[in-house]
Amino acid sequence: MPLREGEVWGEVTEAGLERLLERKGVARKDRGTMFRVNRSAAGRAATGAAADEEWKPTRASYATDAAATAAVARGIADMNPLYLDEEYAAASPWGRLIAPPATLCWTELVNGATDGFPGCHTIWRGVEYEWARPIYVGEKIASRTYLTDAYLLDSKFGGGKAAVQNYETEAYNLDGDFIGAYRTSWHRFSRKRAKKSGKYAGIERHKWTEEELEAVWDEYRRQNRANRRGAEPLYWEDVEEGREIPHIIKGPITLTSKLAFEMARGTGGWVVGHELALELWEVAPRLPIRNEENVPEPPVAIHWTNERCQTYLGMPGAYEAGFERLNWFTQLLMSWMGDHGKLRAMSAQFRSFHWQGDAVRLYAEVTGKRVEDGQHLVDLRIWSLSHPRGERTTEGEAVVELPSRG
Repeated sequence: MPLREGEVWGEVTEAGLERLLERKGVARKDRGTMFRVNRSAAGRAATGAAADEEWKPTRASYATDAAATAAVARGIADMNPLYLDEEYAAASPWGRLIAPPATLCWTELVNGATDGFPGCHTIWRGVEYEWARPIYVGEKIASRTYLTDAYLLDSKFGGGKAAVQNYETEAYNLDGDFIGAYRTSWHRFSRKRAKKSGKYAGIERHKWTEEELEAVWDEYRRQNRANRRGAEPLYWEDVEEGREIPHIIKGPITLTSKLAFEMARGTGGWVVGHELALELWEVAPRLPIRNEENVPEPPVAIHWTNERCQTYLGMPGAYEAGFERLNWFTQLLMSWMGDHGKLRAMSAQFRSFHWQGDAVRLYAEVTGKRVEDGQHLVDLRIWSLSHPRGERTTEGEAVVELPSRG
């Protein structure tokens, strides 16, 4: 898409905002440019379409099968048998395999990573989930995504101006049953200006001793492995306000752990090579960054390589993209509430990065209990801390529904 007068490649401008806002409220029913490589000409049509009040979900935009779900479970290291064991899941309250709850994020069709402000970098500000129920394994999902708002603000890290872009996605199965809603907020800024700001110049990545690593492995055994409730019901009456639930730990984050998650949904979007990479560069010639061999790679490579993140953003190293920690939080909550609980809502505000080499602890505390429309609900505060710096990287809230003894 050619730039208009006033738009500048790699810069946040008023003209860029004006062009983006033309798409506000428009139903997007196809995936954006990240997913257009190696598709038919018809599949490369513009994603914008007039909002259809009579929209009926007839064509799947997302689907998962047992193999793909197992890959996601391995990628997030959450081997919950509800995702993996057909016999176990059949005997559960769900009656069949379900996908990890946070995978609802993959029904989003477009977001701040590629929509508007061409050439600008993207980081997440926050996310909200609303679940009517999980996605069942083998179920086909149709969704539509809307830009709900966009505006400019002052940003020290962005070297002056940055943009905020907010989106909402509604997901249904092909029978028209509502699965859930997913809302995201994104921060867009100039890579060059961010590098000059030097905001993260003082951060050093941690080098782990053998004793420190053994303490993490022991915490895995005591927390992550030992505190999954499973088929034993947790009753609403037995939950105490003010009580913390058993925390979990993840990391230290490595290149391999990140690729295990990134590859869980299969290659696609920007994660392509060879002839498909050439096709992507032909569609968007100014998209790629250059690696150490001067070969073009997509900007997402900064999540996997320290050198590229240092070169293009002036950051101390590669950072986790945000999708992983959402799955870690749902693992925390699913392990605590067990098979009979239901995730209803979760919000998370990303306060800081998880750098390659960090370990991350995830926590939740019960803040309230209520009965609403016959549902026995528990409200929780959630947060994460990076190790060894002890930095609070995420803050948010969650709502779960539990069975009642009554």
